[in-house]
Amino acid sequence: MKRAKGQRGDLGWSLDHLGRPSGRVERRDAARNRRVILDTARTLFEERGVTCVTMEEVARSSGVGKGTLYRRFPHKGFLCQALLDEPTRGLQMQTLEILRESEASALEKLDAFLDALVVFTAENLDLLYGGHEPLCGADRLERFSHPAYDWRRSTVLGLLRTAVREGDVDEGLDLEYLASALLAPLDVDFYYYQHQVQGLSVERISRGVRALVPRAG
Repeated sequence: MKRAKGQRGDLGWSLDHLGRPSGRVERRDAARNRRVILDTARTLFEERGVTCVTMEEVARSSGVGKGTLYRRFPHKGFLCQALLDEPTRGLQMQTLEILRESEASALEKLDAFLDALVVFTAENLDLLYGGHEPLCGADRLERFSHPAYDWRRSTVLGLLRTAVREGDVDEGLDLEYLASALLAPLDVDFYYYQHQVQGLSVERISRGVRALVPRAG
């Protein structure tokens, strides 16, 4: 959460990843500025790509002061997180549907979930990759403690544990480590390199990631 000054200069509230104040009703003009900023950023990113657009351009094109922009979104990564909110909710809904499949085994659900993650990464690669551009040092490591990553890892780990109970995965494996290892190929830098530089197709990456799941026997 980003700490921000309130209307009277106090530090009484913070902003969520969409740039909205938490714990206090948002003023109408502030809500409008936030929507304009996000709509402008989305348009510029789609036209030219995230890495080619500066924060100054977003401020100028949206008609808000740079101070207003930076108070809500300290760097481009925050804008990307906000624009990823809707597709992330879609991924979560898709995952719930996968987990509700009563006839599917845990390994079949894990296979479907990993494929969904690959497709999500491909469809949102510019926002994911561009959102990491401003980060350096310890900030780049924070994504591994982000709730979005924790949710993915917890989902993989839960399915692996169920697969062990179903006899489809060896119970002697280090599942805690394995859950993170299965997500490693989806690290945005590595994915970007494989897809954009090496030219690997989404289907090939998906097959490769899913092939890493160990099977019993």
